[in-house]
Amino acid sequence: MHTQTGRERVVRALNHQEPDRVPLDLGGFQSGITMTAYNRLKEYLGIRTPTTILERIQQLATLEERILEEFGIDTRYVFPRPSSQWDPDERPDNSYRNEWGTRWRKPETSFYYDPVEFPLADASISDLDRHPWPDPDDPSRVAGLRAQAREIHEQGTYALCTSVAGVFEDSWYLTGLERIMIDLVENPAFVEHLLDRMLEIQMGIYGHLLEEIGEYLDLIEFWEDISSQAGPLMSPDMYRRMVKPRTQRLVAFLRDHTDAKIAQHSCGSVAWALDDLIEIGVEVLNPVQVAAEGMDTALLKARYGDRLSFWGGIDTQRVLPRGTPEEVREEVRTRIRDLAPGGGYLLTSVHNIQPDVPAENIVAMFDEARRYGQYPLNPLNATGA
Repeated sequence: MHTQTGRERVVRALNHQEPDRVPLDLGGFQSGITMTAYNRLKEYLGIRTPTTILERIQQLATLEERILEEFGIDTRYVFPRPSSQWDPDERPDNSYRNEWGTRWRKPETSFYYDPVEFPLADASISDLDRHPWPDPDDPSRVAGLRAQAREIHEQGTYALCTSVAGVFEDSWYLTGLERIMIDLVENPAFVEHLLDRMLEIQMGIYGHLLEEIGEYLDLIEFWEDISSQAGPLMSPDMYRRMVKPRTQRLVAFLRDHTDAKIAQHSCGSVAWALDDLIEIGVEVLNPVQVAAEGMDTALLKARYGDRLSFWGGIDTQRVLPRGTPEEVREEVRTRIRDLAPGGGYLLTSVHNIQPDVPAENIVAMFDEARRYGQYPLNPLNATGA
């Protein structure tokens, strides 16, 4: 088999075909690397360049091309921008307000920003019409993205990806999680109005985004956490009545505007919902949180591998931060043996690489993935020799 481009690898894998090796991803909003870990990695590699921030809340770094090439990463990203009309209302307590009206603050002892003020915490249904929603038609959101996406696509070397928000998760950022969970039971009409309004605004934003870059995309992901580590955030019946229909409309909208594969990001134990996700048109699952209940990768592949691709899978809760480099290599071999046969696997960490992950373990993850992930796979080779 000839050496394939990154784009060929990703496209073949997500079409359930075996490429020349397992494709690798790094750099998304759910598969990125925190500033602390990135700076430590650059020091380890002897790279002394300024680091810029990609995403504020999670404190993700903008990855430099030389790092992506160093690890043989097969993906590149283009992200939508916030509106130029947005006033972040910065305050001395290290907080700011996002364009939806939620205030986020980073405590001195934290690596991340937390939501601390919710603009719809006390809202009624009528208040939803008066809320200052973001303008989905602001052209600054997509300024320059078409040229950026076209250049990556026409180069033909890498798969082009983007990330957008889902409906439920961004809705509870406006009310607070406690309120929306109570209202799902006590005030479902309010939640339905909120979800519908959120979906309307998002489809306006994403419609403009996909008009610019949809023809160039290979993978589009929306983030929508519906589970904890132990199981669903709400009853499966409530999910199917309240959240699933809106997610289905979002997926259908994305499908109408791009031929890219559609992925849902949900942390936690999501095995209970995979038939639902497949039914509504989700083609790829991220991040495959292997430490969560019921997320055995061999069983997931056996049951869903012909209908769903898997993206992620390398444990960030124990192995990457606290394992040895050899334990990281064994983790990589395990996930490749479980998830990669027949294609359908895009390898990266389970969610973003956190501040406590040693540089040696990051290097070991991608080095072993390139070495052991060559097709044809040998699933009996437990040592990778």
